[in-house]
Amino acid sequence: MRRRLRDLDGRVLAGAIVVVFLAVLLSFRAANGSIPWAHVGVEPGDKSFADLRSVTSAWDCTHHGIQAFPDNPCDPFHRPANYPRLWTHLGVFGLGESATVPLGIAIAVVFLLSALLVPGRLALWEGAVYGLALIAPATMLGIERGNVDLLMFALVVLGVLLVRRSPWAGAVPIVLAGVLKLFPAFAGLVLLRVRRRWPAALASLVVLGVYVLVTLNDIRTLRHVIPRVVVNSYGAGVIVEALHESNVSWVQSAAEVRYVRLAVLALGAALAIVLLALGRRGDGGEDDRRLDAFWAGGAIFVGTYVFGNNFDYRLAFLLLCIPQLCAWSRRGGESPVPWPAAALALLLGTLWLSSSVPPLPFGAQTWYMKQTIPPDEILNFLLFAWIGAALASGLWAVVRPRAYRS
Repeated sequence: MRRRLRDLDGRVLAGAIVVVFLAVLLSFRAANGSIPWAHVGVEPGDKSFADLRSVTSAWDCTHHGIQAFPDNPCDPFHRPANYPRLWTHLGVFGLGESATVPLGIAIAVVFLLSALLVPGRLALWEGAVYGLALIAPATMLGIERGNVDLLMFALVVLGVLLVRRSPWAGAVPIVLAGVLKLFPAFAGLVLLRVRRRWPAALASLVVLGVYVLVTLNDIRTLRHVIPRVVVNSYGAGVIVEALHESNVSWVQSAAEVRYVRLAVLALGAALAIVLLALGRRGDGGEDDRRLDAFWAGGAIFVGTYVFGNNFDYRLAFLLLCIPQLCAWSRRGGESPVPWPAAALALLLGTLWLSSSVPPLPFGAQTWYMKQTIPPDEILNFLLFAWIGAALASGLWAVVRPRAYRS
């Protein structure tokens, strides 16, 4: 029996954890008429799949010949569109807000299946860690909202799985995700991990560059309409926004906000340099699939952290880092950056604590929510430095293959 358990793919355990978790939530819904999201750290929206309704309601506008970008008069919450204009054209398929629930369920299923597919075989303890990450509040926030970032996750996963067979085939879904939501373009860093992928990386950069130039006005518009809040968010801007909202005297003017944000990034870069000095160079000689997933997910986290405020469901891309962090934690000294087990703990901590209602005992929850700087943002900052250092180490190994082994 023990041998059978050791031979069991950890993804089975991870999937079982998710199934049991969702089954409990749905049983509460059957008994009480609603899912108790707040009890598991997720702030529920006013309607099911609230974020997805921003997209599906825009399709209703399209059916009536109404332009839904950047203002969407059909949105039930009167929100501006915060996604590229291309999404409004998908209304040609005849779907609208009435299709929100089945589409939201389909997005959740695709996301969970892709998340279980990407890591390859896991050890049993790795499956337990992965399962805990899958049911964390930050991950479940995207499912509750029906956010299309989960579809972008599936596209990035497809790119990660294809890139080892063909860099060109792997680049296609990553570029498509970049066109649809911009930020997944950071995952293109995986195309730089191996030199033979560089032509595909250059072609991807050209395609995305042309797309940005063509849609530059829309991108500028999106910068102004995307909300920047502290709750349920992460990024260098969140720490600064929290200080600003707390009326800290030296973070009030626009210039002060900008300088403090630059200081946060500079401090993170300095910490990354220290970690690089303490670690070894290279990827650590691990499995290519795990490394590719780490590079894609890590690049998205680092890139989005630098460039702005992001809602916490985007932290789901950190799932791609977990298998490699588990491998480095198991092998200790072969990690390109020291203390991989600590980085894994930081990652799990931020997934579970990135919530407006973290699932903590009442006293701890009250203390947590009263802090000027959300404690999860400290975890995010440290994780930003660690992953940034790991990616920098890997890039240096690729650029200087004679000096360091990849």
